[in-house]
Amino acid sequence: MKQSTRLIDELKSQLKLRGLTYRALAQELELSESTIKQMFASGNMTLNRLDAICEILGLDISALAQMADDSSRQLQSLTIDQEAELVGDTKLLLVAYCIVNNWTFTEILERYDLTEPEGIRYLARLDRMKLIELLPGNRVKPLISSNFDWQPNGPIENYFNKEVQGPFFNSSFKNDACLRLVKLGDISVVARQQILERMHALGQIFDDTVREEKSLQLEQRQGTTMVLAIRNWMFQAFVALERK
Repeated sequence: MKQSTRLIDELKSQLKLRGLTYRALAQELELSESTIKQMFASGNMTLNRLDAICEILGLDISALAQMADDSSRQLQSLTIDQEAELVGDTKLLLVAYCIVNNWTFTEILERYDLTEPEGIRYLARLDRMKLIELLPGNRVKPLISSNFDWQPNGPIENYFNKEVQGPFFNSSFKNDACLRLVKLGDISVVARQQILERMHALGQIFDDTVREEKSLQLEQRQGTTMVLAIRNWMFQAFVALERK
């Protein structure tokens, strides 16, 4: 990952830690909220703008760079063996999903049919896999990015294709806040590349939103999946593990 990308990602993290929304930052900088979102999504930020945001956060750029370097040590992808171990145990996959989405150990036990000793065993297993750092009091520090890259044709991608993709698209997408957008047409390779870049920016906006809303209570959040389509949806294997 380029250093500039790491700096932008760390800025997002520092905004979240301070509870400073894009709207509030836009007001501080006397810009529109949409301009701020586009700036963070594209990573197109001048040095003066970066310096101004750091001043609002009470940081200097050298401190931000050090924080970004520390954050960059989070795993951005798993090994084939790690992926295979995750998808080989639904409960392990569930606990890992919850942890990277900022659930506490107590919240996991309250929602899902896991005993405390069983939950602790799964945390210890994730710790041995070096995906988390298990801290005293069953607190957890994730060591992996929430939306890590899958191995091409690896266990997670194959698992997604087999178990997730079909059920996800098996819907009319007519409910509120749901969309399946299909467009057809002849375009050039250059135009297609431009659209791909915008799609990646949209994916970044989704990731930013996940980070921004981690502080919300669980009842205010819904499991959401976006594959050039979006609707509230949770993997049925996880739903089956919910407490009755």
